[in-house]
Amino acid sequence: MLLRIISICLIVVGATFATTAHEIVEKTEAIYAKNKTFSVKFTQTVSAGDFFDDDKTSGTMLLSYPNKFRVETPEQTLTSDGDSLWTYSVENKQVTIESMIGLEDVVTPADYLFRFKEHYDLTYDSTETIAKRSCHKLSLKSKNDNEYVRSMKVFIDMETSLVRRVVYRDLNDNNITLDFADWKLGVEIDPKEFRFRTPSGVEEVRVP
Repeated sequence: MLLRIISICLIVVGATFATTAHEIVEKTEAIYAKNKTFSVKFTQTVSAGDFFDDDKTSGTMLLSYPNKFRVETPEQTLTSDGDSLWTYSVENKQVTIESMIGLEDVVTPADYLFRFKEHYDLTYDSTETIAKRSCHKLSLKSKNDNEYVRSMKVFIDMETSLVRRVVYRDLNDNNITLDFADWKLGVEIDPKEFRFRTPSGVEEVRVP
């Protein structure tokens, strides 16, 4: 009888966590949708395995809900107006221009900031402190094995409902961590920021 009661309790708790996870991400997306535009600073750490040093870089993001973004680091700039994607490599002095339709190996800000229910099964994992902020820790598992991102851990600030950290593994088995800080919501952003202007001396490569 005791084992039966414990099993029932676990099922009830699991269901509660599942509901909570959906409520949390719905509140998060509602905030981004309401404010329309936002900016944030981030630090990205890429770990390729035990035999390679971690690759770390920092930058800024400008976003216009739901699918316009500009992500800048010292090494590159990724810009999208929702239809096209410009990828500018500072080192190579080259910008690649391609359609967003059908792209499968690009992880956009929407994928790790609010577009969770569309591609993942959600579960409530635990609570954790990130940069002295109490956060909900959610586990996301891809609904499709062919997705570029197989699984993801998302840490959402309990007070603001904004994303503080994302950890995911891609199809190349790289482990990527993104830490976010200094969120600014409802900021004025010139629409031109979401269309890349090729600097003088930079080669343009258009992908059919």
